[in-house]
Amino acid sequence: MRSVTIVGASLAGLSAARALREQSYDGPITLVGDECRPAYDRPPLSKEFLAGTMSEADIALGTPEDDALGLRWHLGRSAVRLDRAGAAVVLDDGMRIVSDGVVIATGARARQLPGPARRAHPAHPRGCEGAAR
Repeated sequence: MRSVTIVGASLAGLSAARALREQSYDGPITLVGDECRPAYDRPPLSKEFLAGTMSEADIALGTPEDDALGLRWHLGRSAVRLDRAGAAVVLDDGMRIVSDGVVIATGARARQLPGPARRAHPAHPRGCEGAAR
């Protein structure tokens, strides 16, 4: 395999990239994530981060050692299609990332309550941006 694209640039995606390097994979690794921030720990968003007892730096998942992994990041971009015939991941801006392998590591999102309860009690901040508001 000459190149890998990982769709999902949070904990699962970063873990997949680290695992590839630990297994001696030395080809290009590209991570695509819809948030504009590097990977961070999500559970503290609705607890310590909102309470002001943790900062963005405290919840960051990246380490200084990650710089040596040589990862390519496309943050603030969403993967909208997998072109199997063209061996490419297509991003929301039309960019095509051609890869020999693709890892889907997008995780899950909290289910939002319908109706007025959702607006009255926003219990699930959506990422750092939502929690910081």
